Amino acid sequence: MAEAAVLGSTGQLGRQLLAVLGRRARGIGRAELDLADPGSIERALQRLRPRIVINTAAFNDVDGAERQRRQALAVNAEGPAELARVAQARGIRLVHFSTDYVFGGDGLKRPRRESDAPAPVNFYGYSKLLGEEAVLRSGAKALVLRVAHLYGGTSLSPGRASLVERFVERARAGQPLIITRGQYLNPTSVRDLAPAVLALLRREACGLYHLTGGGACPAGEFAREVCRLAGLRAKIQWVSRDSRPARRARYTPLENYRWGKEGLPPIPHWRSSLAEYLLSA
Repeated sequence: MAEAAVLGSTGQLGRQLLAVLGRRARGIGRAELDLADPGSIERALQRLRPRIVINTAAFNDVDGAERQRRQALAVNAEGPAELARVAQARGIRLVHFSTDYVFGGDGLKRPRRESDAPAPVNFYGYSKLLGEEAVLRSGAKALVLRVAHLYGGTSLSPGRASLVERFVERARAGQPLIITRGQYLNPTSVRDLAPAVLALLRREACGLYHLTGGGACPAGEFAREVCRLAGLRAKIQWVSRDSRPARRARYTPLENYRWGKEGLPPIPHWRSSLAEYLLSA
């Protein structure tokens, strides 16, 4: 019996957590536990009896969430609520991942702290906010981690390439990188994130934390650095308005405020982590 069950284990974060946890963890696929099926949650946890459940699964097609609101709510809000209910009833520790997309509608131009009021601008962000709120008020021994712009791992899920991979693919094909003016990113390597999650688990941490790579940057700066490190020429096509179905906020960087206040070491800066990832590939 594995100590930890990792949901979303085909995604880059789930796979990285499994690699770090080793034999202590088991990946759980949708066939065993489907967040859109409350009955499967109860059955799976009764059978597996893990001490910790780490939920990296989500409906994270931001544009798709505008069209498939029922499905997005089921996976991002109702599923985590049921997962937390069962975890509380069975004494299971729960780690749930949320997103910087819970912010953006407040017009702030500074990194958000955990105490800042959420203000999502699209349905994906709204559904994730409902999920994190349900987990936090469930009474379960729960850790909710808001993360952003993940890269550095390998996803087995179709259509789930990271922003780094998409930039590299387009640059290699001679295609321009389309960047919205004024957009800022919080690039976060899953190679940094997974050990940070374990550090919080060792401390028996609970509640809400922001957990991202060090520093925020304009999207264009990140795109140029990706291409420079990959030995490619970055051709940037600037747009003043994002034309995708779901509105994107231009500024949602997170500050790892609670992490720092508790004396934990700074998570590496995005530049050093990006160089380590691309130059070791």
